[in-house]
Amino acid sequence: MRIYVITDDKGDIVGTVQGTPGSHGDVPGMQPLPLPGQKVHHIELPKELEGLRDADQLHQQLKRHLP
Repeated sequence: MRIYVITDDKGDIVGTVQGTPGSHGDVPGMQPLPLPGQKVHHIELPKELEGLRDADQLHQQLKRHLP
């Protein structure tokens, strides 16, 4: 599963959005728009993290998988 990970200017995760470009019924290639100082990373969510539903736990685990 691919997700968007939004980070702030320090590299801390501030949000995640599930999906691939165009999967939200929007224009193909649509992705979350970062606020000033933020970056959007489109990553493949590791299988072992797919079951995590708690955002804090997911963000902690994702830190190891960001470029």
